[in-house]
Amino acid sequence: MWAAEAPTEQSAAQRAAAERAAAQEALVQEAAAQEAAAQQVVAQQAAAQQAAQQAAVPQSPDASGFPQPPDVPAEPQTVNPLVTSDFDWEVAVNPVLGAVPPAAGSGGQPSAQGTQGGGSERSGGYAAAPVPPSPVQPVAPEQGPGGAIPAEDLVRKNQHGDALGRRMARGVGRAVGGGARQARELAAFADLMRSSVPSSRQIAIASVRGGAGKTTMAALVATELARHRADRVLAADADAELGSLPLRLGVRSQLSLFDLVAHNPHSFEDAARFLSRTPEGLFVLSSTRGGRIAGEFTLETFESALGMVSRYVAATVVDCGAGILTELNRGVIASSHGLVLVTPGTVDGALSARGALEWFAANNQQALLPRTVIAMVSHAPQVGADLGRAQQMLTAWGLPVVSVPYDRHLATGSSLDMNRISAAARSAVLRVVHEVFSRSLSAGAGR
Repeated sequence: MWAAEAPTEQSAAQRAAAERAAAQEALVQEAAAQEAAAQQVVAQQAAAQQAAQQAAVPQSPDASGFPQPPDVPAEPQTVNPLVTSDFDWEVAVNPVLGAVPPAAGSGGQPSAQGTQGGGSERSGGYAAAPVPPSPVQPVAPEQGPGGAIPAEDLVRKNQHGDALGRRMARGVGRAVGGGARQARELAAFADLMRSSVPSSRQIAIASVRGGAGKTTMAALVATELARHRADRVLAADADAELGSLPLRLGVRSQLSLFDLVAHNPHSFEDAARFLSRTPEGLFVLSSTRGGRIAGEFTLETFESALGMVSRYVAATVVDCGAGILTELNRGVIASSHGLVLVTPGTVDGALSARGALEWFAANNQQALLPRTVIAMVSHAPQVGADLGRAQQMLTAWGLPVVSVPYDRHLATGSSLDMNRISAAARSAVLRVVHEVFSRSLSAGAGR
């Protein structure tokens, strides 16, 4: 059902050229905006210097009692350059990020060069009143050493996955009645999401090594299931060190699976106290407490915690730790109804995925292959790898291979905003969800 309509080579080349032109235009506009901002800041500094010079000139009162300008011979005024040798462009463009606090022991006094620039030694030694230093804002306790900084504070700009021009073009296409094939695919996906489950379905998200995009894929798959299913969906973090699944889902829980196991709840209402919930309605079981490592756990501990909650949900998406050979990851994968094997969209990533499939086949785990979907995630806008050949190599195993294109919003590594993900990446994720969930439904009896 996901068969793509192959475009002609000419239309593909035209689209690529248009995208490159749009990217270059965006870079030019951004550089122009930065230059304009810098010039505005420089002009403001020059105006402030001129005002300080005028205020520093003494005025003597005449007989009428009104101050008069001093009787001094006209001299050619020296115009200070707008940009000196020690001018800091970083401070001018971004005063917040580029500002440097005064050195310790300076007492907030202006430097000698700043005094001369302000004209304080002119006209008989009169000096302008020193400008008091800006008060130092205290650092919040949560941002100090050992504290937690909100993930949003580490993102300089919340990028949208699609450029503005592409979003506008997509809106025009919908307005004129385009996207019939996509509408059919979404209708089929909606039908699948309305399917009842024979029992709670477990979907594992794994990768051969770290940095493949596994946690991001787990967050996306779980969120899409929660958005389209009418029953409960759970996302569980099986990283025994410092799993980042709660971060990607935008939640922060002070309770972990350790607390759940210790409490041993006997109802979903009781178990829900140990879970977080996203705006999409997704329940999250964390392996950390407040974003900090809670401790290492075994397969037995994880299965005990999961069993106390999974009986109340229709689907559970498990974010495994890096690798497929640890006892914890092997146990989670073996007990899952579906598996998404995430690999980078590179030559090395494709070879790693093939190596994982060969290992499954050689170690009496052939039953995993019919339940497996491969997601090749691109982590850069352009790659030199022949992903088409890589897909052919992996599809020879009879498995679906879905390419997830580079997305600027996903690349930030912060909390996911489903409204900011590009249309191409969102479509690819829906294909992954469709493939793995349909396989999980047919894998129940033979598991």
